Amino acid sequence: MDFYIQMGHGMQALCKELSSYWDNDTTVIISPRNMVPGSLSKFSKEMVKCNGKVLFDPQLYFPRKHHKTLVKYDYWPTDDFTSVDNGDCLKTIERLYDINQLIGAEEYILPSSTTHRIDTIWDKCQRQRVDNAKRVDPKMPLIQTIALSGDVMMDDEQIEMIIQYVGTWGIDGVYLVCEHPERFYLINQPLWMKNMLALVAGVKRLGKKVIVGYASHQMLCLALAKCDAIASGNFLNVRWFQPELFETLENDEISRRAVWYYCPQSLSEYKIPFLDIAKRMGILSNMEPSYDMMSPYCEMLFSEGLPSSSNYGEKEAHRHYLNSLRMQCLMSSRTSYEETKDAHIILLETAERIISGLRSKGIRGQDRDFSDIIDVNRAAIAAHDMEFGYVLKNEWNKM
Repeated sequence: MDFYIQMGHGMQALCKELSSYWDNDTTVIISPRNMVPGSLSKFSKEMVKCNGKVLFDPQLYFPRKHHKTLVKYDYWPTDDFTSVDNGDCLKTIERLYDINQLIGAEEYILPSSTTHRIDTIWDKCQRQRVDNAKRVDPKMPLIQTIALSGDVMMDDEQIEMIIQYVGTWGIDGVYLVCEHPERFYLINQPLWMKNMLALVAGVKRLGKKVIVGYASHQMLCLALAKCDAIASGNFLNVRWFQPELFETLENDEISRRAVWYYCPQSLSEYKIPFLDIAKRMGILSNMEPSYDMMSPYCEMLFSEGLPSSSNYGEKEAHRHYLNSLRMQCLMSSRTSYEETKDAHIILLETAERIISGLRSKGIRGQDRDFSDIIDVNRAAIAAHDMEFGYVLKNEWNKM
């Protein structure tokens, strides 16, 4: 499973730095919410120089809402919202195509508004967008956005309907953007996770590419559905799809709070003062990344002094998180379904054991602790295996 960078606030330098560091065709999903139109061409060319490439997310999730940066784009509707909602928006598709040509995108992510109901009307709207895109350029690979509310993600029948509809669209792939079931960073509903696995697996069995946007490390299990890539970013608002971010509000600023350290082997994040305590107790080594995940972005935390006295800050925290998640993504898929499943079960068991040991010493990740989420993912994987295990064993190398 590949890893894409989901661009957010203040991430242009980060994208270029990590792309150069990884030196391996890094894909960045550009966010027009966080970049004015005049910067697109320059940034895209700079990414190419850094061994990267770009895609463009139209972010038409809520076209009737006003966002101060999104409205600067000529594709953004200013009055004819109905045509955008129902998919009859050739002018929008043409203008988005021009942007994709400008930035040199190899795939065209088509727009879609967030839906609260899957039915024939939704299917017709999606199909209309695809048909318009093919009129503009019949050869451009098309990635259709599927933006879903939390309610849809909790409904098995609607998930199955999506899969059936996707098979008739004539597209190359889908870009999944899904609201969480509750207002939490980490998803605490096994059914939501199970349905995400089912949706990815169902679309993959159709021979389509699947990119899951606004993802966190909890989505590593999507490798069990043969997901092509997940995308994540620096702040939580690009690791978790939040509708209010696509509307300019009075309090529309990034909140900078504590600096966190992501411990890959425990799938948890910890505030730096807890690393100080771990250092004093002689157990900080339990939180240290493995050799292949160690990087210049976190190595200062494990030197002689206290972690809080190092130069590890917000900048390093973001780069360390994304670098670690990329490594975990690249290692998440194995040569067979069974090997992949076993690897993820071991990942959860290892995290559970490490978290238990740290918690017994008072070292906790608070609201980013994965302890309560382990059983969520474990249950989702078990349900996924029961539903798709047999077919995935046989189709794994064909997907």
